[in-house]
Amino acid sequence: MNAAGSPAAVPDAPPAGSALKTGARLATLALLALALVGLWQSSRLERWSFDGPGPGLFPMIVSVVFVALALIVLIWPGRAASTEDGDTELIDQATRQQTRRSFAIYVASLLVLTAGSAFAGFTITAVAVSVLIVRFAEGRSWGAAIVYGLACAAIGLIGFGWLLRVDLPSSPIERAFFSLVR
Repeated sequence: MNAAGSPAAVPDAPPAGSALKTGARLATLALLALALVGLWQSSRLERWSFDGPGPGLFPMIVSVVFVALALIVLIWPGRAASTEDGDTELIDQATRQQTRRSFAIYVASLLVLTAGSAFAGFTITAVAVSVLIVRFAEGRSWGAAIVYGLACAAIGLIGFGWLLRVDLPSSPIERAFFSLVR
């Protein structure tokens, strides 16, 4: 209360989404800075040589796209917590937990990808990572996960290993396959 006995004026609280918008702006600025560093580094690479595209062409294109997208989001940020349906409801706790669980499984699958390719070869690692993601992160059936994993391994082995002749991490499976087709 003030000296006259009336209630003191309470300053207006910031709008509900302003902290979120400030955080989104800071994140966008950080990504813009990272994109500008990528653009600067990719501009130092050779983009074209006498025999075609150089090693800097694709990184330059990607960096320009990232800078443009960061600028667009910075200029026109959109509504806080908006979704494709246009509502601005907060996410319920069950959905948030499921999203965190899926993210953790994706992180674990990257660790399996790293360690597996060094020790188990391409085919076994591709199947293991695909099954881990499809079954546990995406919640599909075991049958669908195994079929998808085998399809990914076969497409990678045929497309990259045989047709494009990319050196894939090898195991007895890859060596047997390449002895048949090369």
